[in-house]
Formats: sequence, C-alpha cells, structure tokens
Amino acid sequence: MTEVPDTLAWYDRNASHFEARTASVDMKAIHGLFLPDIPPGGHILDAGCGVGRDALAFARAGYRVTAMDGSAAMVRLARKRTAGYPVSVHHMTFAELDWTNRFDGFWACAALLHLPPTELETALTRLAQALKPSGTGYASFKAGTGERVENCRYFFDMTEEKLQNTIRNTPLRLRLCSITTDQAGDRPSVTWLNAVFDLK
Repeated sequence: MTEVPDTLAWYDRNASHFEARTASVDMKAIHGLFLPDIPPGGHILDAGCGVGRDALAFARAGYRVTAMDGSAAMVRLARKRTAGYPVSVHHMTFAELDWTNRFDGFWACAALLHLPPTELETALTRLAQALKPSGTGYASFKAGTGERVENCRYFFDMTEEKLQNTIRNTPLRLRLCSITTDQAGDRPSVTWLNAVFDLK
C-alpha cells in the first residue's frame, strides 16, 4: 500500500498556481456527458469543487449548486468565483458528507482520484446516498492501473474494471465509461476515465 501524503495540504499551499492552471479549462464537452440527465434548474452537488470552475458553469446554465472541498484555500477561491450566483460552498471532506436524497446529480471531477481504495468506496456510497432516486453521478480519474505519489499528492488511477469492482458494494451502477484526453491541452500523454453513474 502506497503511503498517502497530506494531499489537501498541497492544495492549500499551491492554490494560486492550481487556479491559474485550471480555472479557464473548457469543460463543455465533459459537461455534456452529465448535464443531459439533470432536469432544468436541478440541484447539483459539485464534490471536490476546486476553484469553483464547474460550479460557476453550472450556475450560469441555470442549475442550483452546492459545492464542497476539503481544502480551505480552494473553498475561498470557489466562493469568490461564484459570488452572486446560486452556489453555496462548504469546507468539508468526503468523509463528512451526510446529505440524503437531496441532489439531482453529483459531479466529482478529478477529486475522488486522491482517495485510497477503502476511502473511495465509502465516498462513493455517501455520494450515492446524497442523490434523489432518479439522480445521476459523474466522476473522473486519471486512466491507469496503479496508485502513486506525484508531486506530494496521492493518486489512485482507474480502469473500468477497477471501477466496477470499487462500486460493487455501493448503491451505484456504472452507466457510461469513456476515455478522453486532458482538457487543459498541455499534457497530451495524460488520459482520463470519465464515469457516469445511476442508482441501482
């Protein structure tokens, strides 16, 4: 088992750099995997919201958004970015999620990939419980087979088979799985596994 560093501390220390790199990335194509299943004006949980890029995009598109992140620095940036929109941003970790039957969808973009396997299964169960019965979930992981520490951050890379095994004992069912290139455009060798979930 790879030792898990304090990944949240990395984001607190590097918030400005991370914002500069990610805030303007065009995610419309990836949003298109998820938003068609969310009713107009629906309520989205942006889980691991980072700097608030996607929360802002969802709010501008007419959705209600509740966002959360375990990094205090990210929460500050997300609150600033979404000020004036129907977005509430909470400082909380996946382990602290306790909503039930509240959201039409959860969006966990490049966030769950920092959790080791046992914590990941628990987080996905909590996210599933936060959904309404007709809810939809989205999560993305770096495509691969291993767990590793890179630049003081832990990553658990994912394949479709590994993801199916991870959600076996959760309320989620994998509906769609696709591999895409990195949307930032400056890392052509990085590929992402995008997963869309329904409830069983």
